[in-house]
Amino acid sequence: MNDKSTKLLDYVQTLDNDLSVGGFSHVFDLQTRIAEGRIQSQEELEGFILHPMMNRLVHQDGAAILAIYAAADQRDIRQIARIDRYILGHENDEAVRQRGRRLLKLAQALYPWLNLKVLDELAQKELSPVCLATAHAYVNYQLGSSRDHTVYGYMQSAVCTCIQLAARSLSIPPHDAKALAGKWTAEMERAWTAEKDSLPTDLVNIQKNDSHIAS
Repeated sequence: MNDKSTKLLDYVQTLDNDLSVGGFSHVFDLQTRIAEGRIQSQEELEGFILHPMMNRLVHQDGAAILAIYAAADQRDIRQIARIDRYILGHENDEAVRQRGRRLLKLAQALYPWLNLKVLDELAQKELSPVCLATAHAYVNYQLGSSRDHTVYGYMQSAVCTCIQLAARSLSIPPHDAKALAGKWTAEMERAWTAEKDSLPTDLVNIQKNDSHIAS
């Protein structure tokens, strides 16, 4: 796959490696698992990708990206804030805030015509930190990317960056790491296609309110 949702994260990650390594491996606790010896082989890495990584990408982050698109259609800033907090869970720390801000800053530099004031207001009013998934979803919404392509781009970037990190730590040859990334990116996309229509629409039990801002 080679659409703009993937190009966005691929490009900004070349400018800021912490978006990649810190943004995804931290979320999935990959570095800790490797350091503690819970992942020592390619087989164990694949088990990690199958679960919990696939579960989170499909059932949580993917579903949340759909919800952000729906909230953006309604111009509902508080809805987006609730979804963002749902994605973050207990990871509401300064490092998370910095990664989201950097992605927004880099996206704005890459696409200066984008209107990102909704997310700027979230951060400025401290409604929510704005994590990578939220920033990625909203930027791609503004770019006109489809929901599916935005989810695919996020999944592909998450899979590839985590495998690249693990490959260095586990001494997996580059060719094998590339093949593994391709295999699991395709598996993620198949899982998303099969399950997206059955995902709950009220994943964070968000109630509508009258707090909106203009686009």
